[in-house]
Amino acid sequence: MSLQKAELSNYVRDFKNWLASESQEARDWQAERQQRLAWFRTHLNKNQILRLDALRFAQLVKDLWAVNVWKNKDYKVAQLLKDNGLDRIRRSLAELLYGPGEIEERWDAFRSSIKGFGPSSISEILVFHDPERYALINSPLYMVLPKFQLPLPRVNTGSSYKRALKQISKVRDVLLDNGVSQADFLMTDFFIYYLLKYQQQSAPVTPTPKIRSHEAAEAALLTIGKLLGYDTYTPDASRTHEGRKLGELATLAELPEFTNKKIMESAKNIDVVWMKEEWPEYFFEVEHTTGVTSGLLRIYQASRTGAKLFIIGPSELLRKFEREIEKAPFRAIKEKYRFRSYEQLEEMYATVSEYRRVADEFLGGR
Repeated sequence: MSLQKAELSNYVRDFKNWLASESQEARDWQAERQQRLAWFRTHLNKNQILRLDALRFAQLVKDLWAVNVWKNKDYKVAQLLKDNGLDRIRRSLAELLYGPGEIEERWDAFRSSIKGFGPSSISEILVFHDPERYALINSPLYMVLPKFQLPLPRVNTGSSYKRALKQISKVRDVLLDNGVSQADFLMTDFFIYYLLKYQQQSAPVTPTPKIRSHEAAEAALLTIGKLLGYDTYTPDASRTHEGRKLGELATLAELPEFTNKKIMESAKNIDVVWMKEEWPEYFFEVEHTTGVTSGLLRIYQASRTGAKLFIIGPSELLRKFEREIEKAPFRAIKEKYRFRSYEQLEEMYATVSEYRRVADEFLGGR
């Protein structure tokens, strides 16, 4: 038996005992699981999926765990319908769930035709459609699996989802080998959740980097974003910091098409972007030398997305930043810009790393 299987088997015994104890949390999860599986069988079966109306679609979206990050779920539903149209959504869902191709082909086809569904949402729809074949992709997986020598590829494309299925299947196999009933991929996800909440060991303290270069600032921003649960992107993937390519720190190889072509052309060149469910929430431009104007211009177009805009640089650039935002065209939206120094970035890195360590210990420790 491999090391990871031996370790996981020890945790499975505790997991089975926890389930057998009939904790309220386990009972609630099981009830939700059965209710949602029944809903999918009724409304997204092969005969009904092309008849999905707006009301049922809204229920589908609002029930997604991945959509819990949205405070206004009605807005999310309305945006999906506006961007895609109900008829195209129905047809694309039917192809995703019942199409003739392999899962990686159907995944890519759905993502190219429908705007606004990220990997977590797509995988959640798949797993409730068929929990024997498809697995859920979420942040607990990325946090737990590497601890058992099961690195998980960042899922974005169909091929990366298929590779992830192979890794998650190894956890499912351990559940099956140890006699866990209903050991489908939904049960596997619940086991991952259990490991994260009840069994995870404290994370090591990450040394605070000293920001002395453009690459160091980008590396810190990418790391912070990932620790906070964002998808992160940089156009400087081939650049290196301390012997590691920045692309290895980013969670996205490409920036998803979230808006029109003109804005995308600017957004794709911004130093670091933090995203949630394929929508940008923060743009960061690093200005290591005396220039500020070029960074302000790059994120000027992106201001229309509603994301927050930051210039990061040495503290001595603050006065130049304050002068430049009083000029056209920046003056009209100057309240949207923020300047943060390298020292503030170092403090943020240290604070987030410590928060992650304490949160892991508090939420995951015995």
